Order: sequence, then structure tokens, then C-alpha cells
Amino acid sequence: MSDKKKLIRSVVIGSLCGLLSCVAMMCVLAAVMLSTGLLSAELIDYLMVAVAAAGALVGAFVATKLNGGAGLIVGAVTGAVMLLLITAGALLRQDAPVTSLCAVRAAALLLGGALGGILGLRERKHAGF
Repeated sequence: MSDKKKLIRSVVIGSLCGLLSCVAMMCVLAAVMLSTGLLSAELIDYLMVAVAAAGALVGAFVATKLNGGAGLIVGAVTGAVMLLLITAGALLRQDAPVTSLCAVRAAALLLGGALGGILGLRERKHAGF
């Protein structure tokens, strides 16, 4: 497989994994909110930024493992693709406002993706017997 096809394939799969992990984390937060009521409504926007960054980290990690190299670039591209998908989904809603939190979310997704790409390149040392 050519390098471009491998890169595109790994970024698409990584972005989908990142978005699915975002959905799973949002479900956990919703369950915590409903069962305990400990999370206030003011924190929800900030928690969603943290969930998006964690999802970008997971997606970039998967994409880098699939690609096998260029972790920072693959991770940042995966974060950028996730940013485009999340922004497109938000803009399809007619009542979604564009606020300064959008810039924070963009920075969190790109930095989370870059960090996930770097972590995806690390080799684990196995203890040999």
C-alpha cells in the first residue's frame, strides 16, 4: 500500500475511534450527572472540551499505531479531522452559537491529537525471561 493511502486510512480509522471514544465518555458523564447530580450545568462546556481532547488523544494513538511512524503529524492531522467533523456537526444545527470556547476546543483537539501521536510512537520494553 502506498504511503498516502496508508496515511489516509490510518487517519480515518483513528478519527472514527476518537469520535467513538468521545461518545462513550459523554455517555459516562451523562450517567454520572443523572445518578449523582454532582456535576453542575456550568461545567458541562468545559467537560466537553476535555472529553474532545481525550478523544483526540485516543484517536491519534490508534492512527499512529496503524501508520507506524510520523506520530506528531499523524496525530495533528487526526485531531484536525476530528475538529472538522465536530465543527461540521455543530454548524448543521441552526441554533449552535460560535463562541470563544470553539477556539479552546480547536486547540485542545490539536494538542490532544499531537500528544496521542507522540505517545503512539513509544515502544514498550517487554521483560524477557
